[in-house]
Amino acid sequence: MFIRNALLSAALSGLVALPAAAQDAPVLGYQLYGTGPEKVVTLHNWMGDATSFDAIRPWIDTDAFTFAFADVRGYGASRAIEGAYTSDEIAADVLRLADHLGWDHFHLVGHSMNGMAGFKTVMRDHAGSRRIKSFVAITPVTPDGYPASNEDRAFLWAAIDDDKTAKDAFAGLTGGKLNATWAERNTDYLRLTASPTALRGYYRMWLEEDFSEAFRAAGVTVPILVIGGRNDLPGFQEAYYAETVAKWAPDIRFAYIDDAGHFPIFETSALTAALIESHLRANH
Repeated sequence: MFIRNALLSAALSGLVALPAAAQDAPVLGYQLYGTGPEKVVTLHNWMGDATSFDAIRPWIDTDAFTFAFADVRGYGASRAIEGAYTSDEIAADVLRLADHLGWDHFHLVGHSMNGMAGFKTVMRDHAGSRRIKSFVAITPVTPDGYPASNEDRAFLWAAIDDDKTAKDAFAGLTGGKLNATWAERNTDYLRLTASPTALRGYYRMWLEEDFSEAFRAAGVTVPILVIGGRNDLPGFQEAYYAETVAKWAPDIRFAYIDDAGHFPIFETSALTAALIESHLRANH
């Protein structure tokens, strides 16, 4: 209840922007942080909403950057917004949010499933107005979708509704090195902030979509940084990225964190913030 009440309190105080009422073109809920001239939109992972970025806030240069921590449809401040739950929809929503904010140019940060959606967003933007200055993909699903086995798929589907499976997923994604409290609290947080309908829809997105041929053919020149964790699952590891996005984007580099798994925003927050900020500064 604390997380939900904190969100509602922040919304009422003007810190969180709730979605626009227009059903034909909704604006994602978001929270602004910082007052700097460099604008940044962030997109969270499948197992948490925009507040999953809270751990890096103490390490952000708020005089240099303004972050819009956005909730995709079905999560957090956008929980009431329904949709198709696809990468194309997220890309359109991000660009609409930038319009709403009056941001002609901005940087993009995407984590996990929204790393994948981020790749789609920069691809679409590259073919159009080219407003995105740089992209940081944190432990991203690649444009070909996550290479899951049938057993993996069944496990992840079960995590949508079953708390024990969700806890096991949080533990596995960090290499089992964090304690049970970590898994329990994140599972409770997931239940408070994410719509089961959205979880099911985005499950299909990051496991079944494949726009890798289109991404490769697009020749996206946006500078991209991929942040990986050495304790993550194989589909998020250096060997897999070397055979996929490393070959598909002409301006891409990689940073791998030894003491992190799938959630470096939590596991190594200060270092992750520094890596993000360094990339944004280099491409302002």
